[in-house]
Amino acid sequence: MKTHLSLSRSTLLNISKVYLIPLLMLISSINLFALSDLEVTGNITELGADYLVVEGYTIYVDGSTEFRGPSNTTVTFSFFQLNDLVQVQADMRNDGTYLATRVKSEDNSGGNENEVELTGYVTEVGTNSFVINGTTFFVDANTEYRGRHGSAFSFEQIQVGLLLEVKVYAQTNGDLLAVRVKTEDDENNHHQSELELTGLIESLTANSLTVVQKVFFVDAQTVVLDDNRMPISFSDLNVGDRVEVKGFRQPDSSYLAVRIKIEDMPGSEIEFTAQIESIVGTDITINGIVFLTDSNTVFLDDNRMPVTIASLAVGMWVEVKGFKKQDGSYYASRIQIEDFIRTEIELKGNITELTESYLIVGGITFSVDSTTIVLDHLNNPILYSTLQVGQLVEVKGNKTGTTTARASRIKLEGNEDIEIFGRITAINSNSIELNGLVVYVDSNTVYLNHANMPITFGDLSVNQFVEVKMIRNVDSTLLGLRIKIEDGMNFSKINGVSGTVTGSSIQLPTGTYAINNQTAVIDLNYNIISASQLTSGQQVKVWAVVDPSSNKTALQIQSLVSSPTGVDESPAVVNEFALEQNYPNPFNPSTSISFTLTANQFVTLKVFNALGEEVSTLVNGNLNQGIHSVSFNANGLSSGFYIYRLESGNQVQVRKMMLLK
Repeated sequence: MKTHLSLSRSTLLNISKVYLIPLLMLISSINLFALSDLEVTGNITELGADYLVVEGYTIYVDGSTEFRGPSNTTVTFSFFQLNDLVQVQADMRNDGTYLATRVKSEDNSGGNENEVELTGYVTEVGTNSFVINGTTFFVDANTEYRGRHGSAFSFEQIQVGLLLEVKVYAQTNGDLLAVRVKTEDDENNHHQSELELTGLIESLTANSLTVVQKVFFVDAQTVVLDDNRMPISFSDLNVGDRVEVKGFRQPDSSYLAVRIKIEDMPGSEIEFTAQIESIVGTDITINGIVFLTDSNTVFLDDNRMPVTIASLAVGMWVEVKGFKKQDGSYYASRIQIEDFIRTEIELKGNITELTESYLIVGGITFSVDSTTIVLDHLNNPILYSTLQVGQLVEVKGNKTGTTTARASRIKLEGNEDIEIFGRITAINSNSIELNGLVVYVDSNTVYLNHANMPITFGDLSVNQFVEVKMIRNVDSTLLGLRIKIEDGMNFSKINGVSGTVTGSSIQLPTGTYAINNQTAVIDLNYNIISASQLTSGQQVKVWAVVDPSSNKTALQIQSLVSSPTGVDESPAVVNEFALEQNYPNPFNPSTSISFTLTANQFVTLKVFNALGEEVSTLVNGNLNQGIHSVSFNANGLSSGFYIYRLESGNQVQVRKMMLLK
């Protein structure tokens, strides 16, 4: 165990007095650096939705907590598991509890070129092995098994269709040995049997309801919520209510509802898919709009599993469902992490203002021009001039400013539209079946892959998980308007160290993955970069699919190094000239320094020792408006306090950092 309390402010002042004369030039603009109130290293002995216990200390986390994995990579709170060795820095709050400022994995195995983590669906199980996406993983007596949220799990519970996260090491003979196997599914219900519907209640009995021709039974464990996510009883529901139902298929093929929530009618909601620009406490800013969250807000990961706000990070793409309150503020009722970055934002809401050159939806002003595509709710082309204020639309566009964008597509949405998430169980010539529910398609049906790229009906396959938007025809059949692949047995996520990297492929211990013109490559801050910036020996995360011929293709690659290009820029709202505290701090020998510029300007960033002597110039030139990050390597320097100074024109900010060797 390693525990220390922070140095007092007076101690720091005494240290600074030793070097008083050289520091006087800088000290007026310094916010004295203070170590955290608590720093503790140990194993996680208890883990909750928003807290962890280490060495007897209960430490809470929130949206401002930084989470770092092996090799100092950015992770989310859901990354950590019981018994993980972590270092936690925390500050004491007014109520006497500790709030973590940083949680860092102390697993020193990160960065091993023979280590890899993979998340995917089991397609085959052997006596001492299992297969995910064509890759065989072996187990032995030392393999560790973990259930979701610390529940019990074993090799005997592994079955075809189960979603697993596997940590493996490549053996000298080429075999992949699993050292840790963790289920990403709930204890008794997994994705294979999941069905989620949003539509009108067609009929009710004492213990069931029918939505979109599907009967869901309820029991004492079924959670029923009103449109404000407050608990109500099943008897409060009425035929005609618009509800979102999540259920699972039971052994007798019936469906049991685990959650029923009354939904506002589509016209009163807002749905927004965009990048997180900032997280301040429980407020999340997306495209300049601040969404309030509270204990009733549902947070979901990219596998649609419940998480907390601590799992979110600036730069992530998320889908937000919420509404505008009477006081003009926006409230998020649900936030789901998106696996893939988008090139366009997507917003669904009512038109509040309309002119020949722009429309306003959900507080965002979308400009239009001759290239903007306008569709009715059946995907048929219509004229922009036919749109009216108050209509419900879905708008896609490229961001041009804090609350502005250029619309590439505007589509009318119908109040009768139905949404469903489920597994494709059959494909026919002009329809698909989702757990027995038949959805027809026509020439106007839109098909999208995991990465939101256009595909065809022929790219759909049995056992894929899809999200379908549809309507009910006059003959009561269901017509699919849009079918988007969300997941599948042929899809996996791999985290490891890259081997050989070329312009057309990347090698990992689990195989070689093709790179094509649709492969998205992003940096640690979710910014798009070039595939040429990937190098061998780099920690990466790869989203991949495997075709029937076992060919592996990368849909998206994320570089997990702190700065693949030297100076990083990240998407964020730029409000002020600011110099951030370096991370990590204390450090040895490298650390990252971030700063914000409000305009394109000439900037210098320099590092001084405690005597006021310049030891390094990190930036000396023109930089664009935005958030920047630069790495400082202190090799050759001795332990102690250092000062870094950001200057542009008459703007100066200074901070302290500690090198601890």
